[in-house]
Amino acid sequence: MNETSDPLLLYYIIGSGIILLFLAFWIYSLYATIKKQQEYVEKTSIKIAKNIEFNTTLSHELRTPLYAVTAICKNLLESSPKKNQIEDLQILDKASNYLVKLINDSLLIKKIDAQKLNNHIGLFNLDQLVEDAINTLKKQLITSHIPIIVSRDAQVPNILKGDSLKITQVLINLLSNATKFGQDKPVALSIKCLSKNKTSCSLNFSIKDQGNGITDADIKIISKRFTQLEHVKKEYGSGLGLSIVVKLLKIMGSSLEIQSEIGKGSVFSFCLPLGIAEPTEFNQVLQEDYKNLKNMRVLVVDDNLINQAVTMKTLEKKQLKGTACSSRKEALKLLKEVKFNAVLMDLYMPELTGEETTALIREFDQEIPIIALTAIDKEDH
Repeated sequence: MNETSDPLLLYYIIGSGIILLFLAFWIYSLYATIKKQQEYVEKTSIKIAKNIEFNTTLSHELRTPLYAVTAICKNLLESSPKKNQIEDLQILDKASNYLVKLINDSLLIKKIDAQKLNNHIGLFNLDQLVEDAINTLKKQLITSHIPIIVSRDAQVPNILKGDSLKITQVLINLLSNATKFGQDKPVALSIKCLSKNKTSCSLNFSIKDQGNGITDADIKIISKRFTQLEHVKKEYGSGLGLSIVVKLLKIMGSSLEIQSEIGKGSVFSFCLPLGIAEPTEFNQVLQEDYKNLKNMRVLVVDDNLINQAVTMKTLEKKQLKGTACSSRKEALKLLKEVKFNAVLMDLYMPELTGEETTALIREFDQEIPIIALTAIDKEDH
């Protein structure tokens, strides 16, 4: 019995040893694979971070001259230009605003892909949000003459809680497509209440155009990045609009629905759950009439001479008294010697950032309003 069991025990020991060796080898291989994946993720993350930093810096450098072009165009258009200059200025104005939108859309896509897009949940006025979206849109498009008809159910609350920045971006992009591809016919924006209680509601937003319509096959591809339908392609358009809409709606827990009929137009719609607030909870910032601001003294702190010149012209046009300086040292000296009503502060200066300069100002002046003046998006940092 002992002679038989000893070889079996030996076989068990050898077999167990082999299994343990295979198990150890498998664990080591798994560890090595995980290690390589971690290294790859780290390298990829560094590349993504550098890529975002590069795009952010580039966008800042592009926005600075574009800021000058758009501001000067606006000033010239409002300064009674000659009849033969108006059309050229309008084309230049639309083109420069389109470039600003293209830069902003490209950066927005980068931030969404890198999961760096922050949430901005807060109270907002729905009527004001829609008006701001339409006004922004009309500055960007050559088709700004096309009327946008807005309708809203009586049950839809006006003071809501949600991410107004993302909602505005979605509306701008969808209305932009509707006006560009709607055969120069009116576009309808309707807002309906699907459900509602004391603290929340579900709203349906729909944008209807009267264009040629989209086939089912085309519907499947138009939301892809940089994709435009060749048979309806317009002069202006990057193919980013619907891609951004789809991504933003997904972040907000919604999705884009598209219904279309050839020859009768298309309807783009989405539903959003939003909070409801009492009007008393909403601190509306009233727009001051420029007449009430007349002759106020404003200090402009910006190291870029182009930005300085444009900002000073804008202030002058609004009958404000502007004083410009290029550094922290000049700003602190002027603020201690002269009484100013407000400061426009560039956030990104080489010597000392706007935030650091603001901290120094607050050491001796706690009251003066200091307003950030920058062409770069803070969320990129």
